Amino acid sequence: MKKLMIIAVLAGMSVAAQAQDKERKTPQERAQIRTERLAKELELTPDQKAKVEAINLKFADQAEAVRAQREAERAEMRKEGKAVRDAHDAEMKAVLTPAQYAKWTAKKQEAKAKHVEKRKAMGERKAK
Repeated sequence: MKKLMIIAVLAGMSVAAQAQDKERKTPQERAQIRTERLAKELELTPDQKAKVEAINLKFADQAEAVRAQREAERAEMRKEGKAVRDAHDAEMKAVLTPAQYAKWTAKKQEAKAKHVEKRKAMGERKAK
């Protein structure tokens, strides 16, 4: 039983390490890996391989630009959401007594923790 648990933990760690490696590859690395795989699978000539690599690099660069744009948009949305939440908190604080405000913030934290647990459980179900 103990050995089985150790094996499961090590397998999980290796999957996580591989996922991190995939995230760190540059567009050039991704294009090169994709080209090498296609060169083997399709038996490309050197001329074809060069052209395919140029195509793969072009689209890898475009995909990277799209990813960067989406991340910037997400960051802006998080910033706007935080501003709205902060304004809401400030107005609530002005209306509630200190005891009511403390109770309200505690309930918000409790709901947030519950939400995090629910998301975590959903992620575990998807992994199975």
